[in-house]
Amino acid sequence: MNFFSRALLSCLLLSISHSASAIGLTDALIPASIKKSYKTRQLEPLTCIKSVTQFIEKVAALPPPVNTRSSENLLTNNKRVVNNAPTHLLASCYIELEDYEKSLTLLMPLLKNPSVTPDEIRTLNLISSEIPESERPQLSNETLINMMQNSLKLMKEEKRKNKNNLDEILNLSITKLALETHQYQLANESLSKVKQNLKNSKETELLAWLAYFYGHYYDQINQQQLAITNFQNANSMADKLELIKLSSLVKESLSTLYQQKHRYKRAIDFASQRVELLLPTENYVEQADSLLKFAILKRQNKEFNQSLIYLFNAMELVEKNNKTLLAYIYLELGRTYASIPYDLQKNTDLAQKYLQNARHHFQKLNKLEQQTASILLLAQLNIRSQDTGLAILQLENVLTLAKDKFPELRVKAFEMLALSYELSGDHQQANFHFKNFHSLQNAIKEKQFALQQLKINEQFQLIEQTQQQIQLETKNNELLLKNNRFKNVAYVATLLLLISFLIIFAVLRRTKKLVISEQITRKKLQLHPRTKLPSHQVQVQNNDLQYQGKPLFYALVYVPFLSNLNGSKGLFSSEKIETALGEELKNNFQEHTMITQVRDNQLLFISEQAHHGEAKKFAQEIEVFFKSFADTYSLDGQVASGVVAFPFLHNVSRAIAPERMLNLTSLALFGACKIRETVGESSWLELYAIEKIQPAFFDGDLWILGQAGIDKGIVKLKCSHPGTTICWPELNR
Repeated sequence: MNFFSRALLSCLLLSISHSASAIGLTDALIPASIKKSYKTRQLEPLTCIKSVTQFIEKVAALPPPVNTRSSENLLTNNKRVVNNAPTHLLASCYIELEDYEKSLTLLMPLLKNPSVTPDEIRTLNLISSEIPESERPQLSNETLINMMQNSLKLMKEEKRKNKNNLDEILNLSITKLALETHQYQLANESLSKVKQNLKNSKETELLAWLAYFYGHYYDQINQQQLAITNFQNANSMADKLELIKLSSLVKESLSTLYQQKHRYKRAIDFASQRVELLLPTENYVEQADSLLKFAILKRQNKEFNQSLIYLFNAMELVEKNNKTLLAYIYLELGRTYASIPYDLQKNTDLAQKYLQNARHHFQKLNKLEQQTASILLLAQLNIRSQDTGLAILQLENVLTLAKDKFPELRVKAFEMLALSYELSGDHQQANFHFKNFHSLQNAIKEKQFALQQLKINEQFQLIEQTQQQIQLETKNNELLLKNNRFKNVAYVATLLLLISFLIIFAVLRRTKKLVISEQITRKKLQLHPRTKLPSHQVQVQNNDLQYQGKPLFYALVYVPFLSNLNGSKGLFSSEKIETALGEELKNNFQEHTMITQVRDNQLLFISEQAHHGEAKKFAQEIEVFFKSFADTYSLDGQVASGVVAFPFLHNVSRAIAPERMLNLTSLALFGACKIRETVGESSWLELYAIEKIQPAFFDGDLWILGQAGIDKGIVKLKCSHPGTTICWPELNR
C-alpha cells in the first residue's frame, strides 16, 4: 500500500532540472572533479558525501610537494591560503541529511574569530544559516550575530571589494538569526542594506533570497499580506532559476502561513507542490519532511486516512536512516490516531503505541521538549479512557521533566492535572493545580503581550520608514525629472502623491485598529477573570473613587460559598456560577450602585445613601439578593456585610479619603463575620462616628484606630443582631 501510494505520487510529478544552488556556497572555488556533486548536493546528498569524501581522502594521501625553493620563497609559500571549499561542500551535504553533528565536526576547526577571508566567512555563514541553534549549544544566535557584525565591520575598515557578495550573504544570515531572537529592528536594518546593495544588481539568486527573508520579516510582525506577496515573488524566482532548496523553503513557508490562517486548501496546495518538487530527488530527509508536513495538514483538514498514508510513506523513507525524523513521524501518527472520531478503542490503542515509540526515541535522542509533549499526549488519552490514576502519574512526570522550561506544555499539564483530580474526586488537588494553571497562563499571556508590543512598535517604525522613504523618493524623482517637459513632471508627481496618500491612509487605518485592539486587551485585564466585575485595585489606581459630593454607603460583603466553590461544585460548574453571579449583580444593582471585586470571596458595594435611607435597608437588599441567587444553584446563601457611611466624619468630609475606606469596611466586615459565626445566619454591621470628632484621631491605620474609637465610644455600631458579643482583636491583646 505504501509503495503504491508513492508510485502514484511520483507519476504526477513534473520533470525538473537537477541543477541547484544555495546561498551558503555562492562563488566557492570548487575543484573540477567534484563540481557535479556541488551542483546536485541538495538532490543527491548521499552521492555528494561519497564523492567528496573520496576526493578529500585522495588529496590527503598525496605526498607533500618537494620544495626546492629558497627559504624566502618557502616562507611565502607557507602563507598561501588553503581552499576549504571541499570541506564546506561535505558539511553542506551532511546538513541536507540533517546530520548536524558531523557537519559541525567538519566546520568548527575552520571557524575563526574574526572571520574576514571569503573561506572564513563561508564557514561562519554555513554554521549560522544552516545549523539550528538547538544543534549548536556552544554557539548561540547572539554570539554568531556579533561575529558576523564584527566581520562586516572589519571588511568595511579594510575596504575589501565585495566581489563575492559576502556583505549581502552575511546580512541575510544576520536577518535569519535576528528574526529567531525577535530582534525585528536589526532584521529590518540588515534587509535594507541588502536591498540597497542589490538595487541595480543582476544577482537574481540573491534577490530571490532577499524576497524570501522579507516574507519572514513581514510574517513575524503580523503583516501577512506583505509576507504573502514577498513569498510568492521568491517562489516565482526560485522556480524560474531552478533553485530547489529555496523553492522548497518558500513553499513550506507559504503552506505554514496559510495553515496559521486556517486556509487549509491553500496550505495543502503549497505543501503538495513541495512534495512533488522533492520526491524525484535522492534527498530522503527532505522527502520525508515534506510528506510529514503534508500529512499534518491532511489531519487538520479531517482527512485522517490520507494523513496516515503519507505518514507511513514518510516512515518508510527514514525508518533506518534518521532516528530524529522517525521520532517526529511516530509522534504525528499518535496524534492522528488520537484524532480519529470513530473506532475509538482501536485507534486509542494505536495512538498509545506510536506515542510510546515517540517518547522512547526522543528520550534516546535527548530531545526533552518532544519527549515531554509525547507524555502529555499519552496522559490526554488516559484521561479520555477514564484512567485518571495513570494520567496523573504521567502529568507529574511531565512537570518533573519540564522543570522551569516549556511553559506551554506545563500550563497544559496543570490544566489536565486539575481535570484529572476533579474526575477522580480530589477537589482540593484539582483546585491547587487549577491555581497553578491560572498563574502560569497569566505569565504566558504577559510574555505574549510584551512580544505583541514589540511587533506593534516595529510596525510603527515601519510606518515611519515608509513615510520617509516615500518623501525621499518623491524628492529624488523631482530632481531626476527637472529637465523633462512640465506635463510629464506633473503626471509623475501627481501619481506619487496619490500613492503616498493611499499608503498613509492604509497604514493609519491599520494603526487605529491596533490601538483599539490594545485598548480592548487592557480593558479585559481590568476585570475579574470569572465574574467580569471591575477590580477594586484597578479602580483605586485609576482614581475612579473620587468623592462627587453625594453621601454614600460602602458595604464590604463576604460571600462564603465563593471560598470553596471549585471544591464544592467542580472547576467548570464553578466558573459558570461565578459568571452568572457577575451578570446578576450587574442586572440587580445597575442603578446608583458600583460593585468591585476586592478578593475572590469579597465584593465592595458603593451606593448613594439617598436611595436606601439607612444602612440596614441597604444590607438587607444585599442579603435578599444572595439568598435568591444561592437558592438557584443549591448553595449556602449566608453572607456577612460590613457597612460604613461616607463621609465618615460629617464635620470634615474630606478627612478620610475614599481609598482609605476599605480599611474601615474591613473592620465592619470583621464584626459582621463574628456575628454570623455566632448566630449561624446572614448578618450585617454598620460603623459610624459620633458628631464633632477631631480628624487627627484618624490619622494613621484605620483598622487599629477604628477599634480604638470603638473602645473610647467615639465610633458606634449598629448590627443585625444587637447584643451579640464581638471580640475585637486589637482590644483583646
